[in-house]
Amino acid sequence: MKNYSMLWSINKKMFLNVSRKFYFLPVIVLILFGYGCKSKQDKAGFDTKYKFVVEEYQHHLQNRFNAGDSLFQIPSSNFEYFDTLKYFYANRNYQPMFMKSFDDNYFIDSMLNVILKSSEHGIEPNIYKYDLLKSEYKKLLDSGITDNSVRYIHLANIELLLSDAVLKYAYHLRYGVVNPKKIFPDSYFLPVADSTKREIFKPLYQRNIFQYLKEIQPKSERYKKLQTALNTFENLKNLEWKRIYPLDKKLKVDEKTIQLKPVIERLALLGFVDTSKIVQKAFDTYDSLIIKAIAKFQRANGLTDDGALGKATLEKLNTSPKEYVEKIKLSLERFRWTSYTDSSRYILVNIPDFHLRIIENKKEKFKIKVCTGRKRPANYEARLKVYEKTKTLRNKPDDWETPQLYGKITYLILNPTWTVPASIIREEIYRKSTQDSLYLRKQKFKVIYKGKEIDLAEVNLRKFSPIGIPYLFVQDPGAGNALGRIKFMFSNKFDIYLHDTPTRAPFSAANRAVSHGCVRVEKPLLLADYVLQNNSKWDPDYVRIEVGLPAIDKTKISEFRLKRTELRRNFSFGKTTQVNLDQNITLFIDYFTAWVSEEGIVNFRDDVYGKDEILKKYLTGAN
Repeated sequence: MKNYSMLWSINKKMFLNVSRKFYFLPVIVLILFGYGCKSKQDKAGFDTKYKFVVEEYQHHLQNRFNAGDSLFQIPSSNFEYFDTLKYFYANRNYQPMFMKSFDDNYFIDSMLNVILKSSEHGIEPNIYKYDLLKSEYKKLLDSGITDNSVRYIHLANIELLLSDAVLKYAYHLRYGVVNPKKIFPDSYFLPVADSTKREIFKPLYQRNIFQYLKEIQPKSERYKKLQTALNTFENLKNLEWKRIYPLDKKLKVDEKTIQLKPVIERLALLGFVDTSKIVQKAFDTYDSLIIKAIAKFQRANGLTDDGALGKATLEKLNTSPKEYVEKIKLSLERFRWTSYTDSSRYILVNIPDFHLRIIENKKEKFKIKVCTGRKRPANYEARLKVYEKTKTLRNKPDDWETPQLYGKITYLILNPTWTVPASIIREEIYRKSTQDSLYLRKQKFKVIYKGKEIDLAEVNLRKFSPIGIPYLFVQDPGAGNALGRIKFMFSNKFDIYLHDTPTRAPFSAANRAVSHGCVRVEKPLLLADYVLQNNSKWDPDYVRIEVGLPAIDKTKISEFRLKRTELRRNFSFGKTTQVNLDQNITLFIDYFTAWVSEEGIVNFRDDVYGKDEILKKYLTGAN
């Protein structure tokens, strides 16, 4: 026992010494074991906080596609890309793209922020199920959930919602929320990017999804300026916007009236007048400063800029910020459709603006007033349905609205003849000639029957119905010809072109939707000068001489006489002459009711054809 006790004593000392020496060893081992387990868990797909298991999540993600669940009451039909995503995830064995943890808050928060900022593009965030995403996210973060399967379901819902949102957001910024060719099938013929050739899953495979979604946003200056304008008018929406009533009388320069105060205050809010420059801030004097501000506002709204406070001007001043915001949103959508560049040389006719603008190197060189097609009659849709049912021309409604077109102006016609289209014969020539027996003679029409000209005295349209007139009506070149002295030709299926006109009065009106669909140009010689610059054969003065106008450079008169026969060879018929361009110039006829000028002024125009109302319905109804 003694030996045994001694042995125990020695062993005890040795044990204590060893214990002291390796006191921290168990802690170190446990720590290393812990790190080793964490590493293994990470590789196996575990989240230490909620025990996230990738394989279990894949199972729930698959179920999310295969069947509904009580925690996510929304039909798959409300997801534009539901079937597409089902195919996508099935092909990757339901491996998650975004959700790889229960607590990946940074990614979800960032994506929610991207979706919320879609409003900066004029797009409603709930198109991407923003509120539903927030709701599912809130449920995922609920600390009261004890069943992990419920967490997987919420996470799978978020995965599906985010994937759908990414695909839609990427598509919308690249191609637009709606397809213009579907909602305006009879009037939109501008080129659009072919979305069918896109790599549909490309947005999901991005290493940095946020950088990708930033890079695909429209980058043109006109788009960015309009985004800034949207923010400005969004900030005005919460201000009280009291109605401004008509003044008691027409004001004279420097006349004072307290009725001016709301006008000046409104102009100041809209950025058209600097109130610090108004003496003593009286806001009651109709002086040159206020007149200029009113004129500037009028120009920005497509009105006659006379500085007077007429009915149309007051109506525009009473336009609410909400209405301005809607117009800007619609124009942002239209800018997403169009693919023409800001840097190339082109001609832009904006129908609601009633102007033709020459754009070169991102700058507007000059603009010219134009007249465009008349608005469809109020009963157009009803009459169209009757016509489609009966197929009787008598029931066919006239459609004079100028379509949205793209083309290249390739040549000019000088001293053109005009053969009247059947629709104009039916709706206009018949009526006017039966009301006035001298109408055809006054308008200098020739009447052609079976290829031969007949005496106007023999023409009696009362013998025919408007849809059964057997004649052709032709105006020869010269004074009174409806096409004037020049027309500018580009290929399109509607036989629409730009042309001169002897009818000058409409150019002084604010609303110039008066034509039969073609675009009347107020200053055709100015446009001809531009498209013929550096032409190898035709000098602009040659054109003036050919159409019977004086040359600017008198030396060109004798020069042209020597060259005229050769210039007209193979390109003339009687007085009519074709002038080919050395370099074609692109033409866009488009439709914008809001844009920002080069001077930074936000412009608004009336929705002359009612296209804004149609587009608004489709945008608000988009999934």
